[in-house]
Amino acid sequence: MNILGLLRHGPTSWNRKKQIQGITDIPLDTAAFKAEPWQRLLSQYGPWDHVVTSSLSRCQETCHLLFPDEPHAVDADLREQDWGNWTGQTLQQIYAESPGSIEAQERLGWDFTPPGGESRRLVLARAFRAIDHATDNRDGQRILFITHLGVIQILLNHLEGTPFLPGHSTPMTKRALHLLRQDGAKLSILQTNIEPS
Repeated sequence: MNILGLLRHGPTSWNRKKQIQGITDIPLDTAAFKAEPWQRLLSQYGPWDHVVTSSLSRCQETCHLLFPDEPHAVDADLREQDWGNWTGQTLQQIYAESPGSIEAQERLGWDFTPPGGESRRLVLARAFRAIDHATDNRDGQRILFITHLGVIQILLNHLEGTPFLPGHSTPMTKRALHLLRQDGAKLSILQTNIEPS
């Protein structure tokens, strides 16, 4: 049995401007990220035997600030959902320039796929690959994944069995720690939305 932690990277300049980042490699805004509260929170639920980050720099930089003296693994399968043609835009811009397009995609639930981008189902498949790879030959460990909001939302909605439709998805705090339990091939939610005090 393993305990898995899911943590989103710290803020970026695009987060501040509410631009969709997707797989664009936007660096962490180190001045805006306060590592100490997150280090305290993670220590309460650790120690962490293994840390794995997305290949995007905002996740790796978050990891370096949280665990400055610890090695970590990198897995490209933990990268954010590819938002295709919508990357770099704000939701307000898309609503104004392509009326109804976001709502049409949201009604697709698990088949939500930004134009030229990647479906939620594909993100889920590669997130599970990353988990399988990180937990292979590990038992009784605590493994932390530093990844992206979209990846975490997709994993939690899958484990909750939601249709991932507006008003019917797992409530999730954007910046929080989420804990999963892995028993063999079975993955379940232990606790969500744990925020620093």
